Amino acid sequence: MTERLFVTGMIILIFATLVSGCMETGDGPAAPSELSEDEKAEVVRIALENATVREYLSGEYEIRDVYYDTLTSASGGVERSERLPVVTIDAGDVYLWVFVDLEKEAVVAVTKSYKRTPVIVPPATQPGSTPPGGEAPTVPVPHAHRDAPVEWCTSPDGEGATET
Repeated sequence: MTERLFVTGMIILIFATLVSGCMETGDGPAAPSELSEDEKAEVVRIALENATVREYLSGEYEIRDVYYDTLTSASGGVERSERLPVVTIDAGDVYLWVFVDLEKEAVVAVTKSYKRTPVIVPPATQPGSTPPGGEAPTVPVPHAHRDAPVEWCTSPDGEGATET
């Protein structure tokens, strides 16, 4: 029993050593938490001078916010995340998020989302179905001779009636 207890203790010790190596200790560079007013003004200036951003600013626009966010990119199977200042711009029919590198004084990425009025497509009406809050539309059955009287006769084998 003591041998079993010793083996179990060693497994727990090895596991704890492995797991502790994977934990972040927080000794790396501290990510900035907030931008000063001067930094915000500089970020906005850099963003507004960018040619891609200017393409979307033909009319009125509004700077919604300036804050830090994470930009993640992948290349060659390696993923990289970077915390950068972001300018959010409401440019009429599109929202822009402009990621700026303050050290390089350059725009790193621009993402956009178009504002659109949602299009509500009415459901296809099926025979016997009624749309919510309304009556089902009636569609006249097309006839070859619209004004001709309809006559019913029995089929030659006596099975049911057919329209002639």
